[in-house]
Amino acid sequence: MIAAVQTALDSILGNSPALNYAGGAGRIFELYIMTGIAVEMQNRGFQVWLQRSNGTRILPGSPNQIFIQRGGAPTGIPPASAGPGNASVIGMRRQNGAIWELWNGVQFTGRSGARHEIDIGLVPGSVGDELRIAGGCPFGRPRVAIECKDAATSGSVDEMRAFIARLYDLTVLTVHQPYLPTPLPTMAISPGSPNGPFYTARGTYWAENRHSFNGIARQSGFTAGALAMTAYYGVEWHPSISLNSGGYTTLIRAVCQWIENQIP
Repeated sequence: MIAAVQTALDSILGNSPALNYAGGAGRIFELYIMTGIAVEMQNRGFQVWLQRSNGTRILPGSPNQIFIQRGGAPTGIPPASAGPGNASVIGMRRQNGAIWELWNGVQFTGRSGARHEIDIGLVPGSVGDELRIAGGCPFGRPRVAIECKDAATSGSVDEMRAFIARLYDLTVLTVHQPYLPTPLPTMAISPGSPNGPFYTARGTYWAENRHSFNGIARQSGFTAGALAMTAYYGVEWHPSISLNSGGYTTLIRAVCQWIENQIP
C-alpha cells in the first residue's frame, strides 16, 4: 500500500514528495484511503493540494517536499508557530468554492469534554486556519468521519456501538445552544471560537447523521448484529478494503460522490 500512497501523492503534487509515514497497525491503511479520496476528488475536477502542518502548501518546486503522517498518540492541530514538521493535511476545493481540509488521526472534542480520535475527517478550512493560530482540538463533528479497521476479524456490535457513541458526543444540535459558550447561530463544528464561516447545526441527531458522511472501512467484514444498526444511525459500512480491491473502489466512490453532492 505504501507504493500506492506514494503514487497518489505524486499525482496530487505533480511531483514526487517524500513520504514520512507513521508506524503501527493500520496507519498506512488510513493513509491509503485518505490519499485515494484526494486523487478521486482531483479526478472529479476539484482543486487538491498537499499542505504542511503550519498551513503552507507544498508546491512542486518548493523545498522540503515531505508529506508527514501523524505518529504516536492522537492529538489536536498544532499551532503554525511549531513549524511545518508536524502532520500534513490535504486541502481541496471545488472551483471557486470553500476550502476543506482532509485530516488523519485528529482528536475532536465532544459535548462531554472528552476527546475522540477520527481516523479520517473532512472539516472546513476555516476551522483549520483558526486552530493553527494557537493549536487545539476542534469542538464538534467533522462533515466526513471514517473509522478505519485494518483487521482480519469481523467488525462487532461493540465496535459499531463505540463509533455511534463517539459521533453522538461530537454532535452539536441547535437545542444545545443554551449550554454552549458560543453565540447564535449554533455551529456543528468550531475551533473554540464563534468566528468564521463554518456550518450550522441541525435540529436532530437523525438530521445530522444524514447531513454528514459517517462510515467504517474494514479490511474484513461485519457481523450481522453490527450491520443491523447502520441504517438507523446513518453509518455506511464498507468491507473488503485491500489494495485495489472492489471494496476499496466502492468506498472511494461513495465518499467522493457524497462530497461532490454535499460540499459547496
